[in-house]
Amino acid sequence: MRDVRVPWVRPDQLGEYRLNRLGDGGQGVVYGVPRPPDRLPGTYLAFKEYKTRVDADVLHDMCCFLDLLSQRDRAFLEARLTWPVAMVYTGSPPKAPPPSANPGTTVVGFLMNRVTGEFEFSSPTLGQTKPQALEFLLNGDDYTAKIGLHADDQQRLRLLVDLAQTLDRLHRQQVTVGDLSPKNVMFTLTGQGRCLLIDCDSMRYRGRDVLTQVETTAWEVPENDKGTVASDSFKFGLIALRVFNRSQDGTDAGPLRGVSTELANLAMRSLSGEPHRRPTPADWLPALELAINRLKTRRTTPATPHQQPTATPRTQPVTATAGTTTGSPGPYAAGPAPAAVPTQPPVPGPAGSPSGGGRLAGTLVALLVMAVLGYGAVNHFDSSNGSDGSPSQTASGSPYGGSTSDSGPGLGSQGTEDSESPRAEVPGAAVDYSQVAGDPEAEEVAAMFARYFGAINNRDYDTALSYYDPATTAVDLDSTASRNKWKEVMSTTKDSGFVLSGLDTSGKYTFATLNFRSRQSPGYGPADRPNDTCDDWTVTYQLTRTDGYRIFKAPRDGVSYAPC
Repeated sequence: MRDVRVPWVRPDQLGEYRLNRLGDGGQGVVYGVPRPPDRLPGTYLAFKEYKTRVDADVLHDMCCFLDLLSQRDRAFLEARLTWPVAMVYTGSPPKAPPPSANPGTTVVGFLMNRVTGEFEFSSPTLGQTKPQALEFLLNGDDYTAKIGLHADDQQRLRLLVDLAQTLDRLHRQQVTVGDLSPKNVMFTLTGQGRCLLIDCDSMRYRGRDVLTQVETTAWEVPENDKGTVASDSFKFGLIALRVFNRSQDGTDAGPLRGVSTELANLAMRSLSGEPHRRPTPADWLPALELAINRLKTRRTTPATPHQQPTATPRTQPVTATAGTTTGSPGPYAAGPAPAAVPTQPPVPGPAGSPSGGGRLAGTLVALLVMAVLGYGAVNHFDSSNGSDGSPSQTASGSPYGGSTSDSGPGLGSQGTEDSESPRAEVPGAAVDYSQVAGDPEAEEVAAMFARYFGAINNRDYDTALSYYDPATTAVDLDSTASRNKWKEVMSTTKDSGFVLSGLDTSGKYTFATLNFRSRQSPGYGPADRPNDTCDDWTVTYQLTRTDGYRIFKAPRDGVSYAPC
């Protein structure tokens, strides 16, 4: 452990702090510090003066915490915590840590960074400036509009992402919040949105407590153990539910389900009476990021994919001589896992489909979808198995993935002779990224898709396969059988008219929404429309940064289509 020296100060070194009372609770009073000593970290500090006895040794260790982190973790957490940074004492100056080794020294409180103006708001209705606590969002939209505080669903999701990331980093450092409630979470909607946790001295620091663990009414966990990862997970689920049902104490999952079924399911699992069954905050992140991307896509993408402005394709659409898989190579060309190839039985095609082609299409889509998603998603495609076949419920593996770090054909970001839209071009494919050109990552993501689609359309399948993330479940890259089946599927189609219409690079994964057109032979269209020969697709891909952008998968609910 690095040697960390904790600052110690006396109350009389803090100026006339008693004239600047900020808050009063059962455990202490918080004051603004008008004149911090020069040697203290920060210039905008608050002093919490305790009313009760505390474990000063744990508080001292907490003051060391930020200095022991990596630079990246410290920068992230310091902006999201009002963490203790200095000890306040009376009596004899301490000789050496821990505080308990100094019997003449009495710890009376600590200094922390003060809540800044970005986490406050002024409301004429409320008549004063207030800390912008998450509890304000647990009210109906009529109330938040009345006080002049509005957060739409996308902003609410971004706050949940930031809070989940904060909890995850704390948990990895063996810190649990314990009294996690909207009263103790401030927020700002500036930029991507950010949360700020207060009352950090009430957190459990590596299994030890400064103060006895307490809970806010209506935010109690059902078990006896408090201040655990499981209790934080329970309360995060409650926050997610209540932020969307605009309620201080409800558990109705309906409003959250209207945004994302997966998020609603995570929330209900969080309320499990068996703590080990609750998803951790980290488990929420992929579903939260996907839900954000889908909301963004709804705002920017017209209702019907074929109305999407598309670039004139470099390669004219070609009707394949052999059929594609069910759902066309766009969303389904990820390829099966090797074990699935010899073992999956044929899936009968829908009524009215060609006797041979329909069966083959059903079989291939069953292989591909199960390989990509790792669960029985085939029922979302094959109407003969009882699915309603609704396009909005289809699930798919990612057909395309790639890395932009390899030396491939030259890419052009300028328009072709008939379009000035920004585009990434290679022989065989051109991706228009004008709708997301403001994102600094847009060109690189578009270039990855162009290289991949170009390789597919030019039948350079080994190059195309090199664009998958090594950890993908879409195709077993180490299996000759899996790779060959993937190549067989990909040889049956050509796609065109690529438009990158949505891009979210704010989270652990990048989510990219691509619109394109597929052409295929009769009998090889989507499961509920096997005779389609042309379909327009909207697919949201989950990307990783593994030596450049690569495709990991296309998550459930990230795929929709309409006939041309």
